[in-house]
Amino acid sequence: MKSGSSYHSPLRESQAAATRERIVEACVALMQRGADLTYAAVAASAGVQERTVYRHFPKKEDLEAGLWDWIVAHLTHADFTARDEGQLAAMRDSFAGFDADAALIRAMLHSPQGLDVRRRQQPARRAMFEACVDGAVPGAPPQVRERAAAVLQVLYSSASWDLLRSFWDMDAAGAADAIELGIRSLLSGLRLHVHGQTTNDRVASRHQPGEEP
Repeated sequence: MKSGSSYHSPLRESQAAATRERIVEACVALMQRGADLTYAAVAASAGVQERTVYRHFPKKEDLEAGLWDWIVAHLTHADFTARDEGQLAAMRDSFAGFDADAALIRAMLHSPQGLDVRRRQQPARRAMFEACVDGAVPGAPPQVRERAAAVLQVLYSSASWDLLRSFWDMDAAGAADAIELGIRSLLSGLRLHVHGQTTNDRVASRHQPGEEP
């Protein structure tokens, strides 16, 4: 081996990846039970030493990001770049994933640490819903745009899925049908609202004060 060259070990990399996966799966198991994601608890659940957890995930935020990535990859398949019909399809995929592991999703929804994880994803989610409004209703006034995007997020959320499941006995498909109806109705009404304002403004601008329209 030449001096200064780095040693590449596929076996070691495979073992490190497997250890990382065990740690993330331990986070999933803890969240499913409603337990705190402490380094000690994660290490015990994964069957590794605490320093091993720190080596793979130096900060608590790194652990939480690993958990979020697992949920996206294995359950929700969330696509924050989806627009229009693609966003509706993504919502259906997410709701099906929610049903597949309801205990985990409810823990993410109702626990303080689940809230922390979801808050860190908010910038990407907000951008997705704002882009959806921009695509459906170009030129919407800023306040209308913001509020419409916020309502879209309320509709396309684990909270809405949980409510429809708990109080309306809907499975993922039924909940997705209801939410799709809500999203389409919102965007249709928003187009009418914004376009109506634009039409009225154009009519008013053609007439001077005191003139009959």
